[in-house]
Amino acid sequence: MPVRVMWLCNMMPSPVAEALHRSGHNKEGWIAGAMRPVAENKDIALALVFPVKREEESEEIRGEVDGVAYYSFWADAEHPEIYDRTLESSLGMICEEFMPDVIHVYGTEYPHTLAMLRIKEWRSRVLVHIQGVMYRYAPLYYAGLNEKVTESATLRDVLRKDRIWQQKEKYVLRAENEIEALKLAENVCGRTDFDREAVMSLNPNVKYFLLNETLRPEFYGAKWEREKVRDHSIFVSQGNYPIKGLHFALEALAKVKESYPDAHLYVAGSDIVRYGSLTGSLKISAYGAYLRKLIRSLRLRLNVTFLGSLDGSGMLKQYLSSHVFLLSSVIENSPNSLGEAMIAGMPCVTADVGGIASLASDQKEVLMVDPMDADGMAEAIVKIFKDDDLAKALGENAAERALLTHDVKANYKMMLWIYESIAEANRK
Repeated sequence: MPVRVMWLCNMMPSPVAEALHRSGHNKEGWIAGAMRPVAENKDIALALVFPVKREEESEEIRGEVDGVAYYSFWADAEHPEIYDRTLESSLGMICEEFMPDVIHVYGTEYPHTLAMLRIKEWRSRVLVHIQGVMYRYAPLYYAGLNEKVTESATLRDVLRKDRIWQQKEKYVLRAENEIEALKLAENVCGRTDFDREAVMSLNPNVKYFLLNETLRPEFYGAKWEREKVRDHSIFVSQGNYPIKGLHFALEALAKVKESYPDAHLYVAGSDIVRYGSLTGSLKISAYGAYLRKLIRSLRLRLNVTFLGSLDGSGMLKQYLSSHVFLLSSVIENSPNSLGEAMIAGMPCVTADVGGIASLASDQKEVLMVDPMDADGMAEAIVKIFKDDDLAKALGENAAERALLTHDVKANYKMMLWIYESIAEANRK
C-alpha cells in the first residue's frame, strides 16, 4: 500500500502550469526537481495542492500530470498576511478526497499553513517545511534604512497601501500567523542551526527533522571557470525589497569601483529603479526611488544592470559568467541562490546572517562579512578580483560542500524516511 503524500505549495508548481499551458513561476522551480523521483516511486502516491485567485479561476482545478494528482484552492495570494478561515474547509475537503498519510506543507507564514494545522484531525500528519523564519525576519525588514526613507512614499505606494513601513507591518502579521502555526505543529523539517533554534524556542516539544534542500536539476554538473567570466562582474540574485540589502551591494560596488572602474553589478529580477516615461515614474516604489537616487549619487548608472525575471537556465548562465556571487541580505535561512552559486563552483561573498554558517565555512568555501557592512563586502570582492587562485580554491571547496548539502539521492532518502516515520506514527 503506497504512502499517500500531499504537497501543500505556495503557488502553482511549474509541472502543473506547463500541463495547463499557464505561465509558471521561477520562485519554486526546485519543486519540479524534487517531484521527479517521488512521482517515479511506486511506493508514494503524490498530490500537489496550491492556491489560485478566485478572480482568475471560476472553478477549482482538479487533474493529474505525469501520474501526480493536483488540486487547487482559492486564496488571496496578494495578501498572505490576512488569515481566511474558509481555507480550513477548503483544505479539509481536499484531504477528505485524497486521504493523505503525510501532508508536507512548504513555508511557515502562509494562511494555508496555519489553516492546515488548525484542522485537528489532520494535524499529526502535517510536516511543516521551514523555508524562511518570518518572525525573525520581520524586525530586520528596514535593513538599516533611515526613517526618512522608511516613511517616504510614492504615488504607487499610496495607491497600493504599500509604503515601506506598511510592508514591514505585513511581515509582522505574517510572523504572527507563523508563530501560531509553529506552536501547533507536531512535525517540522529544517536544515540549519538557525531555523532549528527558532522553531524549538517556540515549541520545544515539536519533532524536528533535518532535511536539506534539493536544487533545480540544471545546477548539478555545472562548473564555473575563471577564464569564461566577465572580469570584475558581481551577481546578486534578488533585490526588490530592503531586507535583501541591495543598497549595501550598491555601496559596496562604489567602493570596488575605486580599484576596478569597470566593476559591474548584475541583479536578477525586475528593474525597480528606472523608468522611461512619466507613466513609468508613477509606478516606482519608495525603495526603488531610493535605490535610483543612490545609483545617481554614487555615479553607478553605467555599472548596474537589472536582468529581469530569470528561469533556472538563465540563473545558471549568470552564475557561470560572473566573477563573484554576492549575498547582501540582512537575514536569510538557507537561500537556494547561495546553494546554486556554490554548487556551480563560484566564488561567493556573503553576509554572515541566519543559517548561512550551516551552509558554508568562512575563508574556506566562501568569504563572510558582517551584515550591513558595505565596506567589508567591497574588501572581500576586491580580494577575489585580485587573486585567481583564491577564487578557484573558494569555488572548488564550495562545490564540494554544496554537493553534500544538496545531494539528490541522500535528500530523497531522508525525505522518504521522514514520510514513513510520520505515516507509521499515525497508523498506531
